[in-house]
Amino acid sequence: MARALEDPSTRIIAIAGDRSPVRDGALVRLRVDELPEYAAHVEPRVPLSWLGRARAGGATDSGPVVLSMLVHEPFDVPGAEWRSLRDVGAALDDADAGVLVQAVALGVWQRESHHSPVDGSATAFEESGWVRRDVGGSPHFPRTDPAVIVAIHDAADERILLGHNAAWPECRYSLIAGFVDPGESLEAAVIREVAEETGLRVVEPRYLGSQPWPFPRSLMVGFECVAPEPDTIRPDGVEILDVRWFTRDQLRSGVVQLPGPTSIASWIIDAWLQR
Repeated sequence: MARALEDPSTRIIAIAGDRSPVRDGALVRLRVDELPEYAAHVEPRVPLSWLGRARAGGATDSGPVVLSMLVHEPFDVPGAEWRSLRDVGAALDDADAGVLVQAVALGVWQRESHHSPVDGSATAFEESGWVRRDVGGSPHFPRTDPAVIVAIHDAADERILLGHNAAWPECRYSLIAGFVDPGESLEAAVIREVAEETGLRVVEPRYLGSQPWPFPRSLMVGFECVAPEPDTIRPDGVEILDVRWFTRDQLRSGVVQLPGPTSIASWIIDAWLQR
């Protein structure tokens, strides 16, 4: 890290919560000397953290890439706006989206884990921000919580089941999702979550893809499965208030609000619509 901060090719990704400066559709990568009032802005308990090294010949300059978590309101970056990962993630190129997801995920862990989960003692950073060690010497690493997100269709593949979460606006519907329990396989989590939230029995869970979702520390694992008895739906009434079957024509007509393009849910639904 000391060498990186002396390297003129080093670029800093500044994060305030889940926001970072974006200019002309690209993530702003600051020089070390462009971080103003360093001591006043930077979270005092969190060090500058190593993110990696940009590849030579890519869309961005090659060199070390470093995370800086801010403790106060964002500072002015000429020509840029501080934008949330949720808002701009789908619009950024692969390199910018990838580093921003990593930066937000690491920053959330750093901000929320100042004490040991073993004995409650204060922890100190090591390994350029990637490890915390408590007074007893135990190391603690960034957490990732796996969750499944599921496209459920009928046996003929003519309808897809979407649910309305209690926390969402009235017309918003999306795929069924939930966290994986301890000791549970991903496939077992699919079957259990669908049964709990919709009352349906599903079979043939098939992996589709995954997406890191740092809100705060999830890895969304996408599946699709078949509901052989589609008429037995029963929402749990607590987390999921309504579940409905939709045809492709209904979804294309805009009858409900679907997930935004940043999420894996949107990608899975689009893939089903197109086949």
